Amino acid sequence: MTLWPVQLARLGLLWERAAPVLAGPAAMVVLYLILAVSGLFERIGDPWRMISALALFGIGVSLAIRPARAFRWPSAEDAERRVEEDSALKGRPFEALRDEPATGESVLWLAHRGRMRAALAAAKARRPKAAWARLDPYGLRVFAVIVLGVGVLHAGDLAAPRLGDAFSVRPLSGGAERALAEFWIEPPAYTGRPVQFLRERREARAPEGSVLAARITGISRDPRVIGADNAEIEEIGPGVRQLRVTLEDSGPVTVRLGAFHERIEITLIPDHPPRLALVAEPESRREGRLILEFTAEDDYGIKAYRLLVAPDPSEGRDPADGDWDAIDIPSGAVTPAREADRYRASVETARHPLAGERVLVRVEGIDGAGQSGRTGAIALRLPERLFLDAMARAVAHERRGFVAGAGPYTGRPESPPEASLDAISPWLDDQPHLRLERAPAAVQRLSMALDALSDAPSSYFRDRIVFLGLRTAMHEVRRAREMDDLSHMDEDLWQIALRAELGTLADAEAALRAAERALADGLARGASEMELAALFDQFEEATRNYIAALMREAMQSEALAGGAGGGMNLSADMLQDLLDALREATELGDTEGARRALAALTELLRNMQIMAGGGGQGMGESEMARALREALEEMGEIIGEQRGLMDETFNMSRPPENGEAGEEGGPGELAGRQALLRERLDQLRENMPGGMSEEGEEALGEAGRQMEEARRAIEDGDERRALDAQDGALRSLREGAAETADRLQAENEQGGRGQRDRDPLGREMDGGGTGGEAEIPSEIERQRARDILEELRRRAGDGSLTEEERAYIERLLDRF
Repeated sequence: MTLWPVQLARLGLLWERAAPVLAGPAAMVVLYLILAVSGLFERIGDPWRMISALALFGIGVSLAIRPARAFRWPSAEDAERRVEEDSALKGRPFEALRDEPATGESVLWLAHRGRMRAALAAAKARRPKAAWARLDPYGLRVFAVIVLGVGVLHAGDLAAPRLGDAFSVRPLSGGAERALAEFWIEPPAYTGRPVQFLRERREARAPEGSVLAARITGISRDPRVIGADNAEIEEIGPGVRQLRVTLEDSGPVTVRLGAFHERIEITLIPDHPPRLALVAEPESRREGRLILEFTAEDDYGIKAYRLLVAPDPSEGRDPADGDWDAIDIPSGAVTPAREADRYRASVETARHPLAGERVLVRVEGIDGAGQSGRTGAIALRLPERLFLDAMARAVAHERRGFVAGAGPYTGRPESPPEASLDAISPWLDDQPHLRLERAPAAVQRLSMALDALSDAPSSYFRDRIVFLGLRTAMHEVRRAREMDDLSHMDEDLWQIALRAELGTLADAEAALRAAERALADGLARGASEMELAALFDQFEEATRNYIAALMREAMQSEALAGGAGGGMNLSADMLQDLLDALREATELGDTEGARRALAALTELLRNMQIMAGGGGQGMGESEMARALREALEEMGEIIGEQRGLMDETFNMSRPPENGEAGEEGGPGELAGRQALLRERLDQLRENMPGGMSEEGEEALGEAGRQMEEARRAIEDGDERRALDAQDGALRSLREGAAETADRLQAENEQGGRGQRDRDPLGREMDGGGTGGEAEIPSEIERQRARDILEELRRRAGDGSLTEEERAYIERLLDRF
């Protein structure tokens, strides 16, 4: 019952005797912690941190040596004395209980031991005496703890890293003047935003998915990143680290190492999913295409489109997600309409298994971050290709049955013992009918149908290639062992049906469509100039082959009788104009203009095919429209020459560098060319068909006056005045060209309404041959693109640009 107070008293004595020994080292530890949280060590670094630690350690040890020599471990007797002292006991009861009388126990002795035992029952060990009070009479220890606490609060989130660095075994670099950092933010590529260089700023707004990057020089080890868990640090050179952090949430990102400390406040800009809505009733085309018009909005642009198709449920319920089948829409098949955020898409649906059926469709847009948005579902009959030829219709019908009923083959017989090999010899030999017996019903029906369709000598077929295709397909179906062997049969049957319907035109059309898709995809993904040139050459060759096949088929079917050839010739002229516009827009990097020209070309070729097949007439433009177009082309040439004169005037105003000779010619020759260009403009004004509107006449008149002013300034040697006048002439010329282009467009629209064609079914077609919302890039738009490209090239050569500005110009040039 007295053991516990004795143990407590012994621990109290131990603390009282050890306190003088621990006081010095503890004071040095607290001082070291105060220096650490104050940031001293991250400023001075090693070796001074290590020297400070060793010095304080030595001081602490020296202060503990003398008390340590006087230290004595408390004995049990010392603990008993402390309990007797704390409990005010007399007579030393612990010894009384242990002593034994030499003459034996007497009644008095037993009574004495009983009194001692009763006294010890109430004995207690009180708390230790104030051991440090004698060593620190002024309470400096409390002051030290307060200073340490204030230092921790002042350091904030840097307290823990500073304390960790203070006790780290790795060398600690210090000195803020030795560490330099450059921070920038790289937005995702799909946003199209430039890199943000923070420079002196330490806060930024960035799109979701951006990367915070930094290059830090003058450090010997990796810094610590606080506020991001995915930091990637790479040593790219001696004392140089590169940091990359993918930003996932808004908030501060702290980068620190020793005295180096940077805090960047990041605010992420949310990236919302695309928003799409159908704005017009979908249109069906005879060749099995669906024309959709919809609005599409996204924070950074939609990268891909798909048409989702699902069977129209008879019960009125919505299809499940797994019921929707996706048809990828090529990027080149989506063209902007005249209204903002409004687009038209042409989707081939003729090959889909549900073509001709009642379905639900919706358009899906996918942005660069992989987020998707969909339009509401709309019910319609999915367009199918209408085949007029009986053989083509039959092949297309059997193809649909094959696609809809495709399934697995039944299993082969198990391997028998050697004695019964003769029983399965038919399965081992080349006997197609045994393979066909394992095929699904749709494959067996296709085999019989192909046999029936080709059950005639090849001489009875108008096109022997159709006969050969049917017989080849039949043998492939009969000899197939699994459905994988027939994976190409869908495409083969479709091409046979097209060949039966269109003859050799089918091959030319397939090659044209492939070249068109390749060029459209190249424009959409921003292919290089060399690749675009090759794709355009391929498309131009395919177009000419298609026109030749179209003319050949039309002549064979006598569709050109009665004057249709004139309309074809006019369409060929428009085709060449569109090819020229497409090539120029491609070379200038005018992606939008190239896509519009490509859409116009596609529509024109489609109308030419309908006209050739149905004897359509009258696709040419009126005399007024032709004259306006020629005048607009002449005006574009004048604009280009005026631009060239302006460049020569600018070069003439610059002094020669490094002893180089100046521009050839002189002010007199340049002034003469300016005068000739003004005369050419005057002649164009006089010969303008139908005259000019008041705005156009004023614009061209002002252009002529500015040209005359430029001529006089050149002769006077005043290059600055000449450049101002030439710039004014260019602006006026462009205004006049825009007015002429508006007149040409109005004339074409009026002529198109008066010369409607009809397809073979008697329906009216879009006038002008280019239909839809596609517009041919005008001469003024192409000239504007040339001006922009020339200005970008001029600025790229300016030596006064900063690195950031030069990088921005180079990115623009890459796009063009």
